[in-house]
Amino acid sequence: MITGNLQKKHGKYYAVLNLKDENGKRYQKWISTGITLKGKKREAEEFLAEQIKKFSDTKVHRDSIDVAAYFEEWLETADRDIRQNTYRGYRRNMENHIIPYFKEHKIKLDELTAMDLEDYYYSKLRPESNLVTGSALSPTTIRHHHQNISRALSDAARKGLIPANPATAARLPKQEKFKPEFCNAEQIDQLLILFENNPVELPVRLSAIYGFRRSEVLGLKWKCVDFVNRTITISETLQQHVGGNYTDTTKTESSYRTLPMTDKAYDLLKNQIALQSQRRELLGNYYIENDYVCTMPDGEVISPNYLTRIFHSIVEHSTLPHIRFHDLRHSAASNLLNAGFSVVQVQEWLGHSSAETTLRYYGHVDKSSKKAIADALNILDRQKDAEKEILTDNLAKENSSVRLKDEAEENNKIGAQITRNKIVQLNPNTA
Repeated sequence: MITGNLQKKHGKYYAVLNLKDENGKRYQKWISTGITLKGKKREAEEFLAEQIKKFSDTKVHRDSIDVAAYFEEWLETADRDIRQNTYRGYRRNMENHIIPYFKEHKIKLDELTAMDLEDYYYSKLRPESNLVTGSALSPTTIRHHHQNISRALSDAARKGLIPANPATAARLPKQEKFKPEFCNAEQIDQLLILFENNPVELPVRLSAIYGFRRSEVLGLKWKCVDFVNRTITISETLQQHVGGNYTDTTKTESSYRTLPMTDKAYDLLKNQIALQSQRRELLGNYYIENDYVCTMPDGEVISPNYLTRIFHSIVEHSTLPHIRFHDLRHSAASNLLNAGFSVVQVQEWLGHSSAETTLRYYGHVDKSSKKAIADALNILDRQKDAEKEILTDNLAKENSSVRLKDEAEENNKIGAQITRNKIVQLNPNTA
């Protein structure tokens, strides 16, 4: 059992815990409460009780735990505060890469530095780091590992196991700017023909229109489809887990959005609800009842991995660019931008948290807005050239008028002088 007491130092209370290391040797851990001495002993006692409970709940204490052991322990309870889909990625990264590396290097948690983390990150740039392809991990994937590690170490700092999170100071491999793959409007039309009468035709068509994420289009329910006001509301997502599919909230607050139905989307959804009704009547009790819009012929919801697999198979055997299903989202964004819609409009359509996100992903493909700027500059240049030409003509005319006037005055002066000379010749006394 962990015990402790309060000590006074530098005008503040300190919580002193009596702990044991891995060898059973006793030692004391001093933790500053940050509470001043005057009249605040009760607060300090509450802080001490919290620290005793915190360290009692921790299986192994900071001074005796390896980084790998801590990560294993952290995984056991991390799913309480993390979305299931995110946690699944964390567990995969931890178990396949992060924990094996730190088990091999045997680094103590309280001795872990930013340099140790950097060594790990750059070790994953070596060939064979990717367990599937045998190649190096990409800088983007390594950043995902960094997010996992930072989250775990942030919890360790919060629990008092380490003084600070060393991941905040670690440098990451340089990441290349993301350039999404996409199909232009003509290629999208060709792609949609390939999916006619396919079980995944509806989610493909809706995602081509709205740029839905896979989880959004599969999580769409009829209760969120309003045919009267012709709107679609994205309020839930469908995620896939080892134990099966489950419904979750949207990725971000801005992902929760209501969009107007296009005429094409209206027709697609009307046709789908009629088709489901026909199949329900035909299959009777064999039809799987649910409220999902995108379903298999027997009513079963289309699982995320099935959609990805079918999409990849069809596109791979076509002459079109070999895009992923998620690239329909990129295609929708790129084609909207190239059609002249603003970044803010596309941001709201896709459900990005800010226009900055849209610019970061798609700014380089916004050809129409760049062309519009170039066209506007060309018009201004032509106007300036025309104004300059008119000004030059006017100046030339003014100069010509002044020159003619000067010449006339000069001629008059010469003529007057000649007249005077003739008078003098005829009558010398006049001079």
